[in-house]
Amino acid sequence: MFRLDLSKFQSKVPIKVFEKVLKENLAITNEQVLLVGDKGYGTTNLLAPILTNAFSLAANNMGLTNSAVYQTTKARGESADQVMLREMKNLPPQSVIVVNVSNRLGDMKYLGKSFRTFCKARGHRFISAASLGMLPNKYLGSIIDSLNVNAKQLHQKGMKIKKILDDANCVNVMTKKGTDLEIGIKGMTARVASGVYTEPGTGGNSIPAETYIAPAKNSVNGTVVIDGSIRTLNKTILCKSPVCIGVKNSTIISMNSSSEALKLQQSLTWARQKSKFSDNVKKISELGIGLNDKAGIIGATIIDEKTKGTAHVAIGSNGWFGGDIKSIIHLDQVFKDPVFKVDGRVLHLNK
Repeated sequence: MFRLDLSKFQSKVPIKVFEKVLKENLAITNEQVLLVGDKGYGTTNLLAPILTNAFSLAANNMGLTNSAVYQTTKARGESADQVMLREMKNLPPQSVIVVNVSNRLGDMKYLGKSFRTFCKARGHRFISAASLGMLPNKYLGSIIDSLNVNAKQLHQKGMKIKKILDDANCVNVMTKKGTDLEIGIKGMTARVASGVYTEPGTGGNSIPAETYIAPAKNSVNGTVVIDGSIRTLNKTILCKSPVCIGVKNSTIISMNSSSEALKLQQSLTWARQKSKFSDNVKKISELGIGLNDKAGIIGATIIDEKTKGTAHVAIGSNGWFGGDIKSIIHLDQVFKDPVFKVDGRVLHLNK
């Protein structure tokens, strides 16, 4: 059985924050809770097991029936550990699952096509944080800060933005660095990832919050300059030099030659070679707006894309949030200080 000595991290792990997430964001009463983590990487990249342990202690403090499973770390294409699959299979309907993993959760095998579809079918609520192993332990405080927010308040803010986008035809996104992107959204429905999941079968990232939307088919045109972080196939890279991407009819048609851009190009080349739908690999599939004022760009997409004062576009699939693009990748690209115009009117995010 895997055990993590939390003694050297204890002063940095306020268990009350994790209790608040379980109580307020998930509205847990007497449901059974399954905590899924892994063993991290070495001694310097242990955020996944640290967070899993903290949620376990919080669940114990709250008197919740809970169990924790620590897998071996999983890469793309690897199966989840049998012990974890067995624990999930045996969960009563409408339970709660909390996932913190260094890379991926792993293939669900006989439980279903994906973790999300499994939870929806069984009525489980869930929160998850993936790719935590990219960050060394020193970023623990940043993650806890981004969790320690008023998620219900952020949910309300996100819903206001969602309503505006749902009723709109077009969004223009601009930055001083050169982003000038036009995105058609007529007939599309925005989503809010607020960390608040109280209905059976719902869930998402544990780090709040963003409002995001899939563009209408072939409706993205212009230029986007990525100056926050770049998500490649295997990791997130902080931008030292901006990546300039040209887009026509939602397809990437050009990219500059910075070192970060070359790494992104390598990921897209790999995906085109492996993909059944190779033309979709270069499609812009999402516009997201970050809302979390306690988050910052640190080189982990799950936090970077939620940071207030940022936006992101994704390359690849969007079928699970209302789009029609099928792809083996979904790579979020984060940029700073966006200005939005919705049907020609400035979107004021601070109202």
